[in-house]
Amino acid sequence: MYDTLKIKHQVKQLPKEVIKQQEKPFLWKGLKWTPIFNKKTRQVNAYETSVNNLDLRLKGNTIFCNNSLQKWYMGNNYELFSYSQVVKALSKLDSVLPFNVYDANIHYLAVGTIIEEEAKPILDPWLSLNGKQPIPMLGTNKQYGKKFYLTDYNLKGYDKTFEVKTHERIKLNKPLFRFELEIYTRNLNKRKNPIGIYKVRDLIDKEKYQMLADELMSKYDKIEKQQGIPLSQLNNKEKEVLALFQNQEILQQYKIDHSETFSNRRKLYNRIKKLSNNQYLMHIKEQLKASVKHTLF
Repeated sequence: MYDTLKIKHQVKQLPKEVIKQQEKPFLWKGLKWTPIFNKKTRQVNAYETSVNNLDLRLKGNTIFCNNSLQKWYMGNNYELFSYSQVVKALSKLDSVLPFNVYDANIHYLAVGTIIEEEAKPILDPWLSLNGKQPIPMLGTNKQYGKKFYLTDYNLKGYDKTFEVKTHERIKLNKPLFRFELEIYTRNLNKRKNPIGIYKVRDLIDKEKYQMLADELMSKYDKIEKQQGIPLSQLNNKEKEVLALFQNQEILQQYKIDHSETFSNRRKLYNRIKKLSNNQYLMHIKEQLKASVKHTLF
């Protein structure tokens, strides 16, 4: 379920090369560190290295590490990445990084899952999230996904088969859809029902892992989707409300011009949605739930 991680660790004893701001590469903790120069002053302001696809940067007395944990461990992120695999991946990562990975602070993570479905029919009904319309994800002048940029998190769904073929030149023989949540941990911790993701060790807390899985699914539920509502069951007012909420441009202007009645319209729309007979949307939700559940083991 985990993909990209951004972690940082405070170094207690810096190598002499860093203290002297050495301008040549050097070996430390079994890794070759290369200087990074300030473009204006031409002075060394950091050092970088990598462990396969994981990027490490040493700036001041802090090591920053980021990239896809799943790709580092499995070589791809188009398969499911289960809890037991995460435990093994972090154990292996701890053996190769120049610090105790479990004690490192984590300030950003992405969690996601994969289902074997065509992406376009899943994405076409997506209308908005918290009042914001999705931004197209483009590759080789083709839209292959949609992404929501919000204040506290980003959410995206996309054609994983297309993305892998385009970016990695790997042809997969089945349609794959990936759904992913990107979030800074402060937005998981400083809220009414915090999850508590502070250190990397929190990522292998099974209870917190389950809470992150629930978080992923709850975000999917919040996406406003085109509904299949039997119009014959609606009165005129309900039809007007349905039309209003299915047109995002008009809806946003309505919120501005009629804020005093918007709340009541929203409550009515939520009741109308329960009448939806869109079997496909229900099928996709069940597929995602099953996929997420599979990663818990």
